[in-house]
Parts: sequence; C-alpha cells; structure tokens
Amino acid sequence: GNTPEGEARVKGIIQWVEASSGTKCKVMQYDRLFKTEEPGKESGDFLDDINEESLTILHNVILEPSVGADAVTIIDKLSNNPGSEVEKIYHSSLAYQFERSGYFALDSSSKVDDLVFNLVVTLRDTWDAGSATQPKKDENIHINHDKEGKQTQQKQKNKNTGGNAPVLEDARRVALRAGTILEAGPHPEADSLIICKLDCGDVNEAGEPEEPRTVVAGLAGKIPFDELVNRKVVCITNLKPARMRGIESTAMLLAASDGQEGDDEVVQLLDVPDSVPNGELLSFENMKPCEPDAILKSKGALKVWDRVKAQLRVNDEGEATYQNDGTVRKIMTSAGPVRVTSLKNCTIG
Repeated sequence: GNTPEGEARVKGIIQWVEASSGTKCKVMQYDRLFKTEEPGKESGDFLDDINEESLTILHNVILEPSVGADAVTIIDKLSNNPGSEVEKIYHSSLAYQFERSGYFALDSSSKVDDLVFNLVVTLRDTWDAGSATQPKKDENIHINHDKEGKQTQQKQKNKNTGGNAPVLEDARRVALRAGTILEAGPHPEADSLIICKLDCGDVNEAGEPEEPRTVVAGLAGKIPFDELVNRKVVCITNLKPARMRGIESTAMLLAASDGQEGDDEVVQLLDVPDSVPNGELLSFENMKPCEPDAILKSKGALKVWDRVKAQLRVNDEGEATYQNDGTVRKIMTSAGPVRVTSLKNCTIG
C-alpha cells in the first residue's frame, strides 16, 4: 500500500502475511529456458545454452487465508460439479499478484491439502537500460600490489550510499583483466572450439594463487595454438560461467575480427604489454576506475555486457577502444593502451 490519510509519507511499506493463520503452498518460479536469444549460435549445440535455473521450486510459501480459500473453492467446483459450467472453469482461472514477485496462477495438480501456484508473469525488470533503481552489488574484486610487486585480490563490500547513489556506467561494471594463456588445445567434442588454461591472477583469501581458469573459445582454425601459449591477453572474468559442449568456461577472451565469413575471417586477440601483471583490472581512458560486479549473472546484468560489447572497436591505430555517446576511449593498462597485431577499424567481441 498507500500511506494512511493524515500520516506522514514513509520511504517504504512492508507487506507481510501472518504465518500462524496463513495457508502453505508450493510455488513454481519459471525463468527463460535458454540463456541466450540464439541458442547454440556460439557452440553449435543449443543444449549448451539451456538455463539450468529455469525452474525454481519454493516449498512452504505462506499465502493469505483468503487466497487458500479461493483455491479450495475452485478445486471443489472442478471435482464435484461436472457439466457445462465446469468446462468454463480452469485451475488457472485463479490468479493473484504475490507482492514484489509477480503474478501466479493455480496449477492443475493442486489438491485441497497441497496447493501449487505457477509464476505466469514477472514484474517489471528494474535492470532495463536507463533504470535508476539498479539493485546493490554485493561485492567488487580489487587487485592490490604490495611493495614487492606481488598481487592480492580482496573482496570489498560496497558502501551503502542510499537512494541517491549515481548509476554506474556499463563499462565500469565489466571486469576486463590482463591474463596469460598457459595452455591451448582442441575441444574434444567440437571442431570449432578450443580449450585454454588462463592465468588471471586469481588468489584465495590467504593470498595464495588459485588454479588457472578454463576458457572455451570459438577460435579453432583462427589462431595457431603455438601463437596462443604464453600470450598476454585481455579477458573478462565476471561473466557467469557457461558450459560449452560439456566443459565449463569461467572466463572469456576478447578478440578483434575483420568481419569476413568462414575461413576468410581474420581474428586477432587483444594484446596486453608483457610488463602488466596478470589480474590487473584494465580501465577506460578519461573514465573513473572500474568497479565491476562480482559476477554479471542476472538477465539484466548480462545486458550490461551486451551493450558494452556493441561499443568496442579497434581504431585506425590498431588500439582497442570503447565508443559511447560520441566519445572514443582507449582501453588502458598500467603500461599503455591495449592493441591488436595488425587489424584496424574493426569490431571486438
């Protein structure tokens, strides 16, 4: 609700259900079946893009007693009153909005003592472009360097700055880091894919190095394996891990392409100066330091990367840039701009 007449307007109103008198039910929360708009486009197998979280089952959800009573009434009509009237009644005829969650309809498997509701429509996604009500990020990953040049990663909670906190630019939410390819080889189940072991400078809470990340990339036949090993590259480390033909990829390599099709396409990885330490968080020219999400996991958060990727290009000097709102910003390391070997004026992805 609404603020009672004569009372001061408050910043928030809490909706609650009294548990001792409420009715328990099971809730089926459905999400998109696939994680991408074009399943199988990257890996060649649509099964790799199935959303493993497309169904979440919640047990012992408490409903208002009146909702439970309405559900029992519909079930009784369907069970005890066969005829023309029943043909016009369906379980899904009973639908309610569960506050701050979405609209739910009674499932046909429901019984008087075992009610089941299905999510049919979600509420507005606050992650839409231009929204000023983005949820708080739990934590950021920061790279620290001590006097000896060693690196440590630490998780830092964001400060609560209240509702007036400025919206963080998309580019600053993506974790572009320097990494070194340690190994590279073919994917055992896909001719178009390769598997790399990548040192992204990850360390545990004790400051000890973690195992290299596994990266599955669609670079087969594009770059010889011997040109990949020991190469310092740009990688994205806060995308949600994805399984590609049975192997989980926990980071993504950035590369430039001349836009040709098939075997004629020329692909070049984004190169980082050798002096840059693995794990260094890259930045954008004349922009504040990045504050990446811990992980870009939700549908709305993944759109952040889609919008950034659409603005990445190689300029006529062979430098990687981010072009947004008419401003061109170079992607920078502590040792200078990120470059490609020879391509110019082309896309990055």
